[in-house]
Amino acid sequence: MGHLSDYVSWRGDLSFAERGFRIEDNLVLSELVYIDYKPVIRDRRSVPLKEAVTELDRCGLLKNTRAGSTGADVDFARMCASSKRFGDVILYDFKDIFDTSDRQFAAVTYLIDGGPTVIAFRGTDSTIIGWKEDFMISYTNVPSQDLALEYAIENVDEAKGEVIILGHSKGAHLALYAAAHLNDKQQAKLTHVYLNDGPGFCNDVLDKSLIDTIKDKTTKITPEYSIIGRLFEPEVGESVIVRSSNMAMLQHSMSSWLLDDGGGLLSCRDHAPESDIINDVIERFIEGMNLPARERFVDSLFDSMADTGATTIKEFASQGPSAFEDLVMKMIGSDALNLKGKARKVRKKDDEKLNVFLRLWGFVSRKKAIRIGLSLFLAILCFAFPDFAMESVVFAALVILCIYETVLTVRHLRESDWNFRKERPRVTLCIILCVLTSMMLVKDEALFVISSTLLGIVFLSLAYQNLINFRIFKSRLFERFRYSFEGIVTLLLGAYILVVPDIENSWYMFSCGSILLIDTIFEVLKLLRDRSRQHRR
Repeated sequence: MGHLSDYVSWRGDLSFAERGFRIEDNLVLSELVYIDYKPVIRDRRSVPLKEAVTELDRCGLLKNTRAGSTGADVDFARMCASSKRFGDVILYDFKDIFDTSDRQFAAVTYLIDGGPTVIAFRGTDSTIIGWKEDFMISYTNVPSQDLALEYAIENVDEAKGEVIILGHSKGAHLALYAAAHLNDKQQAKLTHVYLNDGPGFCNDVLDKSLIDTIKDKTTKITPEYSIIGRLFEPEVGESVIVRSSNMAMLQHSMSSWLLDDGGGLLSCRDHAPESDIINDVIERFIEGMNLPARERFVDSLFDSMADTGATTIKEFASQGPSAFEDLVMKMIGSDALNLKGKARKVRKKDDEKLNVFLRLWGFVSRKKAIRIGLSLFLAILCFAFPDFAMESVVFAALVILCIYETVLTVRHLRESDWNFRKERPRVTLCIILCVLTSMMLVKDEALFVISSTLLGIVFLSLAYQNLINFRIFKSRLFERFRYSFEGIVTLLLGAYILVVPDIENSWYMFSCGSILLIDTIFEVLKLLRDRSRQHRR
């Protein structure tokens, strides 16, 4: 097995006349467009790759602009320039536009002797504006799309023969956009479009039917763990999933994509199941926002980053953990994020069979008499069996959850024809729950420690919720008294449980029983008050 650099070593001695354009060549040229050619290519000048790289090296200006690039990426450019296959490729009409109006665009046209004209669009560089523009495609047209189409039209019209359009990351999105918007005469010259792990179109912004005109000419390449390349994923004629030597989202880098011993892409059948889960969450998150909400979210996120004075992601990251913490706090407190709204929409779209407990709790919450009766019953249970009630309830809940998850896992495995790889996350969760349940039976103190910790966390969470309720009901004396009283009690109990190490089991249950009894009394008083108001009307 090898990487892209190995492909240049293996096939770099063959010209394009000797060996035609291949899918691997697309990766090489998509990577080379990240090099900053501004110092040597201006005003539609044409320069062979080997001369451009040599001149940049001589001036100490050879650099790769891709976010997260390393010295190995610069060495890769040198290797390509010194090869027979790529060294004589002519770089033409290099453009690099970056300004404060949310524009980050770069492209170059490769003129290949004995081969096609190749138009390559650069993906996201390391600038904050470049990353912001990536996110903007979820709610609007972005400036670089118009620049890409203008660039493609000009160079397709000039091309004397076949044309290929390609790009990586955002560059793939621009390649798709430009190719789909060419007129019939221009598309007649277009022989292929390569999309290397780049997002597609947002259906709310662009008509996806435009892709149908170039669908059969398009090849989409994504790594096994693909996130960016599956956003608004377009349907194309050929789709290749390639293996990578990197982990998780680092597989986005083309330099990590693996080749087989013959120099071709080492492909696999399916994407990693973990990436399926992340993509599903992202898709639901985006769908849960209307277009103005998406715009507010993106503006809020990247404007907050820019407010620190940083212009690149690297500069922002160099400010340390405090910058990230400040950003997270700003976003959590922002109306643009609307976490509660997203959670509701995600929950509504979940499999109905997974919502049985949520629906049951919703029914109990709506029926006040049932809720009061249940709270009173649990309070009596805590007072009647103080020595083992807490551990029994936690253990029973864990056993039920374990059985429930096991049944779901078996069902999903059967539906997937026992594809354990596809259902790996669910199987892993099932194993963890089973091991945890077994550990509680074997380890004497495990159940008590976990139960008491959970109880302390629950009390502190209730205290926080009571504080929120206290602030909401500003003009209602009964509610403010109730939530202030319950908030103080749960705060003291939660803090005491987590701080004091040695507490008898019965003390926990008396605490729970007291809280449940207090809540029951307030609920009864509230029910009586509401009924009294109804009679008056």
